Amino acid sequence: MEILNLEAAARPKVGTRQCEKDRKKGRIPAAVYGRKEATVSVTVPTEGFEAILKAGTRLVKLTLSGKQELTYIREVEHHPITDEILHIDFGRASMTEKLSLKIPLKVKGVSKGVVSGEGQMDVLMNEIPIQCLPDRIPKVIEHDVTAMDIGQVVKLKDLKLPEGVTIDGNPELLAITVHKAIEEVIAAPDAVAAAAAAEPEVLTAKKPEEGEAAAAPAAGGKAAPEAKGGGEKKKE
Repeated sequence: MEILNLEAAARPKVGTRQCEKDRKKGRIPAAVYGRKEATVSVTVPTEGFEAILKAGTRLVKLTLSGKQELTYIREVEHHPITDEILHIDFGRASMTEKLSLKIPLKVKGVSKGVVSGEGQMDVLMNEIPIQCLPDRIPKVIEHDVTAMDIGQVVKLKDLKLPEGVTIDGNPELLAITVHKAIEEVIAAPDAVAAAAAAEPEVLTAKKPEEGEAAAAPAAGGKAAPEAKGGGEKKKE
């Protein structure tokens, strides 16, 4: 893999506001760490770093205060909406020591199961964890899914890796699957109305109107006696 040069500047001030100021000046906040050395906060030119990304390389020779250091792009943080580069992590590297990093997975073709109209393909890993020497870092890892039918899967161990590159982690993890598509059944409005009409009506006892309960005698009982003193007084 090609090694490109990039000028870095020390970043004495850190924090969210300072990062915003740096980005407005056309510089991206970054950190350099690894190999049991102290972490160093720096900034790099936005234009220069974007050119490196476009070239597809991961190896960068950083120059800071006149001193060059071999690094690799470990992680790039993007804004979730604008996709602006917010921060970069550079890991220190040695040409004789293996690195652990993630490489983009590129799927080629359309699976047999999807072509049939009955299957659906899911890519479970967009990046593949690998280990290799710096000069063996691939730009992408490709996998042809044309022959995949419904019920078939691709594990990390099934991926074809370049010479000198190995999976970093559990090789049994799933990377790609093809399964039967799930059809979502949406009931028509008429069917919903018919189902509602078919539901049994729940009948409840009629609530007696006000005063009606007091006038009606209890079931099996006698009528209430007339109130005393309510009638005309009998003459003697």
